[in-house]
Amino acid sequence: MSPSLTPDCAQMEAFASSNNLKISLAINLLIATIAIPVLFYSIFFISTTHMFHKNTRLQILVHLFGLLLHSIGRLLLHITDLFNYITRNGNSCEIIPDFYRCLVLRGFYNVGLAVSSMCSIALVLERIAAYAISEHYEHCGASFGVLLVLFQIFLSMCYLFSMYFHAAFSPGNFVLYYCQTIASSTGSVWFVIGPLYCVMAAQILSRVMFQVLMAKSKKLRSQKLTLSSRFNLEQSIRSLAALKLLVNANTIVFTLISVVTTTLHFNAASLSKPDYMALVEAVHILPFYGIAVCYGVHLKLRVISKSDEKSLWTAMKLDGDKYFDQFRQQIK
Repeated sequence: MSPSLTPDCAQMEAFASSNNLKISLAINLLIATIAIPVLFYSIFFISTTHMFHKNTRLQILVHLFGLLLHSIGRLLLHITDLFNYITRNGNSCEIIPDFYRCLVLRGFYNVGLAVSSMCSIALVLERIAAYAISEHYEHCGASFGVLLVLFQIFLSMCYLFSMYFHAAFSPGNFVLYYCQTIASSTGSVWFVIGPLYCVMAAQILSRVMFQVLMAKSKKLRSQKLTLSSRFNLEQSIRSLAALKLLVNANTIVFTLISVVTTTLHFNAASLSKPDYMALVEAVHILPFYGIAVCYGVHLKLRVISKSDEKSLWTAMKLDGDKYFDQFRQQIK
């Protein structure tokens, strides 16, 4: 904040006394508090599970790390704001957010948002490679997975470059009444909203490609394959079944964020500034999405694992001739 500026204490008081904003922050704080241990557990679980190829696991881990960064940023932002609003004593100008604190904490928030939005693209590319070289993919190293991780980071940097292109990185001729440094941007709003629509379009395209890949993989079941190829195919189909939930949720969430954020922006004049920020925080549901998708994928993997276990026990109970008859029919 420039020393020549006179802050508007009444505007700061409007933010601090807004019940809608405090309710939105409190709910999101609670969700972020739950999301952080869930994401830590999921990172450990995905790192150690053998249900996915190592290259698939790398893409999911980047996604979970992005969600974790976003959730940590929200936790620290909302704790600070709520504490200041609740404990303010008289002069509201004393709790005007510090620019650099907001820049760092909102940076966690936005970097996490950008990184977590690129997972579907990388997963589809990884699964296409797995389908194309299915006979050898199981024995491939992690080099391709690392390359896709770097690709995700590159796309995230492009997203952030556009978002921050016109934003300030030092206090200027403005006062922040809410901890949102992107609000200091002097350029077109489409530098901020545009990347969201690019992500939305990429998510939808990835979802379509994922469905095509699923159908092609299932068609291969009817073809004559070697035992090794059939094993890799079935593992790929199981992976696709579990990942389908993640890709679906990812597409829905980022489409929702894109459309609702744009709608809010172009209707901001009809809302008070505290109510507008309350709605902006409410629509960015990534911590809730993180909890839901971690639980959903974990549950799906358990169902697949139990199904495989049941099939194995059924086969073991058959007499030898029937077992080998079924086995021969499966590899035809």
